Amino acid sequence: MVGALKKIKMLNKKLLRSGLVIIIMLIAFTNECDAQIKLPIGNWGVRIGLNATSIMNYDANNNLGALPNSTYTNKNGFLVATFARCNFKNIFLQPEIAWNRYNRACSFSIPIENSDIYYQASNLNIESRSVNTNFLIGYNIIKDSPYLFGVYIGPALIGTYQTKYSIDKELYTKKNISLNYAGIFGFAINISKIYFDLRYELSLPNSNLNVNGIPNIPEKFHDVRIKKTESILSFSCGMML
Repeated sequence: MVGALKKIKMLNKKLLRSGLVIIIMLIAFTNECDAQIKLPIGNWGVRIGLNATSIMNYDANNNLGALPNSTYTNKNGFLVATFARCNFKNIFLQPEIAWNRYNRACSFSIPIENSDIYYQASNLNIESRSVNTNFLIGYNIIKDSPYLFGVYIGPALIGTYQTKYSIDKELYTKKNISLNYAGIFGFAINISKIYFDLRYELSLPNSNLNVNGIPNIPEKFHDVRIKKTESILSFSCGMML
C-alpha cells in the first residue's frame, strides 16, 4: 500500500511538472503572438492551386426524354492568380485576376434511329479555359503576428475563351468568348508571407450544354442536351508581400 502511494505521489509530481511546462509554453506563445500585425495600406501576391468542378444537378436528355447511363464525374483542374489587397484596419478589399482550367466528364447513351436499341455509352470530357476577374471584400478575424486569418465574399466575372470537347476519343475545340458570373465565399490564412486560400464558387449559371453547339459534332448527337448546375471548390497557396 505504501509503495502504491509513493508511485501515485511520483506520478502526480511528473504530471505537475508537465503541466507547468505546458503552461509556461502557452504563456510564452501568447506573449509572442500578442502584438498585432501592423498591416501596410496595400499588399499584393500570387497563388497557384487546384480547382474541382462539383455537380449540383445533372440531366442528359434528347427529344425522346432522359438518356440512360447518364453519369457525371468531378475532375481536378488548376489555376494561377495574382491579387492586390487594400487594408482598412480589419476590413480588406481584394481584386484578383485568375487563369483557370476547369475539367469535367460525363457519359450517356443515345438511341439508334427508328429503334429501341441504344448505342454504347459515349464518354464526353470537357476542358474549359477562362480568365476570371474577382472582387472580394473580407474581414480579418485573427491578426496576431505572424498569423493572419480572414474570411471574404464577393462576385466573379468569368470569361471563357476556349473549350475542348473529347467524345469517343474524337477531339473538338470551340474558340469563342462567353461571359458568366459566380458568387465566391472563402477564407485565407497567412503565416508570415506564405498565403493559403480555400474558396467555394457558388452555382455557375448558364452551364447547360446543347451538344449540337460543338463544332463538327456527328449528327447523331445533335439533339442531345445536358442540363447541369455546377460549382467550383478550389485550394491554392502562394506568397503575399
